[in-house]
Order: sequence, then structure tokens, then C-alpha cells
Amino acid sequence: MADRLSTLSILLFAGLAGLVPAACSSVGSINEERSIGRQLDDTNASVAIKSAMLRSEGFALDGVDVEVTEGIALLTGRVPREDDRLMAECLAWSSVAVRNVANEIEIGSGQGFRDRARDAEITARVNGRLISDRAVRSINFNVETRNGRVYLLGVARNRGELERASSHAALVEGVQEVVSYVRISGVPTNLPARGERRAEACAGEANPGVESGGGAPNSGPQLLGGPETR
Repeated sequence: MADRLSTLSILLFAGLAGLVPAACSSVGSINEERSIGRQLDDTNASVAIKSAMLRSEGFALDGVDVEVTEGIALLTGRVPREDDRLMAECLAWSSVAVRNVANEIEIGSGQGFRDRARDAEITARVNGRLISDRAVRSINFNVETRNGRVYLLGVARNRGELERASSHAALVEGVQEVVSYVRISGVPTNLPARGERRAEACAGEANPGVESGGGAPNSGPQLLGGPETR
């Protein structure tokens, strides 16, 4: 009896030992596409840009939502004037971590409670579908919804994964349109230099002193492509 218990203990230990490397490998692969440095840059950039908007005098930017993922700053919400919309885009270039800006801000009055609740429900359902699909690494995607329009951000391992994620979003009830700002891992993109885009957004003028931190980003520069609407 003692020999059998000893044998079982050895087999159990060996099995657990075999699981440890596999688990570590799995954890390592989760963040393979979205590095910790990139995520920190994105978080810091989001906070800095929103803070700059709230401090901006003479512009009504409190209704603008900012979400930075993989270096792309998605701007949504509503502002009363076109000047406000343009200034929001200018301020979005204030962080060195931002490689591209998607200005989806609308002109007009803000959303009501029911509209916000509906959008939040759509976001939750899209995330649920992504999580349930083993062929999609949901941790690499960020989902934002505004007025029934779903925005996908992040990085996909290949185009097939991106298409699956877009299809999941399109199948959720209430979704009017799916817009993808997802980067495909390993696929190079050709964009104008960041300085050119920044100068264009700010009408050739220097940004109004909102550079976040002033230091180099935690991750290397990654140029992102434009939207892909499904």
C-alpha cells in the first residue's frame, strides 16, 4: 500500500511539474502582442490627454472621451463647435506615445442616459463574444461603443483573427456599424511622419504645452494603420 501511495505521489508531482512550464508559457504568450510597456504608455497617454482637455480654456472638451490603445488615440463624444473638435485632435497629439489619432467626435448635444446604457450593454456583449471564442485572443482587443457604432482597437495576430472579432461585433443586436483600428501583428504600415500629422492637426502651430512627462515612451514606436470599416 505504501509503495502504491509513493508511486502515485511521484506521478502527481511529475504531472504538476509538467503543467508549470506550460502555464508560464501561456501567460507569456498572452502579452506577446500587447507588451506591458505599450500598455503603460497607453494608460499614461489617455490620462494626460484628458487632463489637458479639461484644462483647456475657451474650449468645451468635457464631453470628449479618450481611449488610447496600441498608440492610437480614439476620440469620441460630442462637442458644441467644430473648433472644439479640432482642438481635441490637436491635444491628442500631446503625448509622444500617440502614433495616430482617430477623431470620431461629433458636433451637437451630448448622449442621454438611455443611449449610454445601451452602448455599455453592446460593449459588454461584444466582449463576451470575443472571450468565448478560443480562436480570438480577447486580451489584445479593446472595445468601445458610441451611438451603436462599435470601435475595435488593439492588435490581432493575423487578419483572420481580426475578421472573426469584427464578425462577432457585427452580430450583436443594436450594432449599427463596426469600425476597426486594429493593428495586425507583423504587418508594416506606411503613415506620414508623426510631426507632420501633429502639425496638420494643430494648423501648423505648436501644441499648447501639454506634452506628457517629456520622457521617452516605455515601448518602441509603432505606426498604426487607418480604420477598416465592416
